[in-house]
Amino acid sequence: MGRILLAIVLGLFAPFVAFMGGAVFEVPGQNPIQERLAGGIAAAAYLAACQFLVAPRASRGSGARWPTILALGAPLLVAFLVAEARDLPERVRLYGPVVVAGWLGIAAGTALAARITLEPLTLESCRRNLRTCAGLLVAVAVVLVAALVPLTRMAGTFPDGAPGATASVFLVIAGLSALVALDLALAAARAGRGNRSSPVALGFLAFLAFVPACFLVIPAMWFVGHGPVLRAVSIISPLCSAAESAVTVLLGATGLRLPETQTT
Repeated sequence: MGRILLAIVLGLFAPFVAFMGGAVFEVPGQNPIQERLAGGIAAAAYLAACQFLVAPRASRGSGARWPTILALGAPLLVAFLVAEARDLPERVRLYGPVVVAGWLGIAAGTALAARITLEPLTLESCRRNLRTCAGLLVAVAVVLVAALVPLTRMAGTFPDGAPGATASVFLVIAGLSALVALDLALAAARAGRGNRSSPVALGFLAFLAFVPACFLVIPAMWFVGHGPVLRAVSIISPLCSAAESAVTVLLGATGLRLPETQTT
């Protein structure tokens, strides 16, 4: 059940990932093929990685993986069905390729999960990875509070200032990063006593690092053409996003290779 719930949560962000991928090539008032292609590639890559993370590995058959397949793919399909469009043919033209690409990504993730066997980590390696992730998240929280929040508040006094909510968003992300870092530090301490974390729990923590990574990319697109203060934000924010993304990848890899000891 834990895997299915995690798959549902991960699937809910698939439309957002597709939108973020397509936004790179967005042209106001148009919907070029590049935008839909980029959105489809982003959705496919994201859902493939998610399915590889949550798919059960106890059975090599696909039957055990159908619950996570459906849980991951349903939100993107529902978003397609309720998308604002004039009629069904127009909806298929605009969003159909993204949905198809997303489900192909899920199929690829399922195939990889069925064929790739990963050697388990030692408890010491697991603890080292958890402590590394905690350190990266603490660093991100410090940079957000010490640099990005003051910069966005300073820019708010300029004619081309930042949106008023940006500083608050940075504070929320800093708090979330600090909480996840604390949880990872406690998990590392438990690993030091010979216990391992649940792979589903690590997958959920990886997701909590992935969400800020997505939001921290937005200032890079919004503020790059503004004054020097906001240009600084547009440079620092993607670096923080890269650190959160590294935590996502490392935690996901650690969850897939947890040592074979008793789960606590």
